[in-house]
Amino acid sequence: MILQKNPTLKEWAEFWLSTYVRPAAKPSGYEHYHDNLYKHILPKLGSVRLNKLTTPRVQMFLNEEAERGNLRDGGPLSAKSLKNMRVVLDVCCKRAVADGYMEANPVPATVYQHCSAPKVEVMSDSNQKILEEWLFQDVSLLNAGIIMGLYSGMRLGEVCAARWRHYDAQRGCLHVEETVRRVTKYQQTVGSKKRTELVFSSVKSDSSKRTLYLPDVLNDLAAMQYERFHVITGRFPEPDDFIIFNSRGGLMDPDNLSHYFGDVLDGLGLPHVKYHALRHTFATRAVEKGVDIATVSGLLGHADVTTTTHYYVHPREEAMRKAMTSISPVTTAYAPRGHRNFPGFPQTEPQEAETPQRICRRRKHIQEAVS
Repeated sequence: MILQKNPTLKEWAEFWLSTYVRPAAKPSGYEHYHDNLYKHILPKLGSVRLNKLTTPRVQMFLNEEAERGNLRDGGPLSAKSLKNMRVVLDVCCKRAVADGYMEANPVPATVYQHCSAPKVEVMSDSNQKILEEWLFQDVSLLNAGIIMGLYSGMRLGEVCAARWRHYDAQRGCLHVEETVRRVTKYQQTVGSKKRTELVFSSVKSDSSKRTLYLPDVLNDLAAMQYERFHVITGRFPEPDDFIIFNSRGGLMDPDNLSHYFGDVLDGLGLPHVKYHALRHTFATRAVEKGVDIATVSGLLGHADVTTTTHYYVHPREEAMRKAMTSISPVTTAYAPRGHRNFPGFPQTEPQEAETPQRICRRRKHIQEAVS
């Protein structure tokens, strides 16, 4: 593809995607760049020549997107989405400057509303207990995928991509090397109607490539899965077969496992959290049991311990309550009251988190099973 001296942003972006992004980025990364460009940026700025793409023009675009850039309802766009869009445009223009198509990158001088860090989701002790009772009541193929995430801290894609060649039964350890994700198909083949495909890639980073010495619950699960695979398929698993598999012995679709997890929570009447909350819960429980932060960071596959402490390890209400009940005066002069009365003092009732209402056969089945 040959570009003219002063291409439009659309012409440059297409060249940039095919020349610099697709050969180097993971499928999920390419999807991120592609979608931000074609869904938001290029429809509004695509016809602008690069020498006319100034900071004020980009700023007006960002302001407009912030007010009514939501593609679903035409309303405001979230600060996180706006930040992602700005980052994509910044990287795209930075390469144009490096290649001599622009004199200066207009994006860094723009301003935007900074987004707050997302709320970390960690299951409470009581909610985890309810979930565990359901999981171990019937260790189905899908429940096995939830158990693997809850007691290993592995990401969803890592759980589904784990193969028997990654598992060392003698040492009871699992080598985390691959991940799988469903991504959009941008190059359709003739006669193909599928818009997405499952793509395998190496794990997120070098530090994510790790060896996990599994707890007994997961080594027992592995033995169960090995036997169950033989029953379902009539053969023993080969090295490339998956530890977490579907009813035909093949790859468990991560999207299907994620949706099923949501149905389980709804069916049990638990607050809705993402599958990734199992990873947060694993890390938080490990710290509460005395595992040091550096070890937890290694188990999660983080390159930096600060990532673990900032995003994953947060004190929970139950842990803080237990910590405060252990605080007491050193002197024997204090004697605790037997009763505490506060006549007329307003009482606050604990509020239960709302559970999303969803009509689903699996949700109904779970409700019937626990009732």
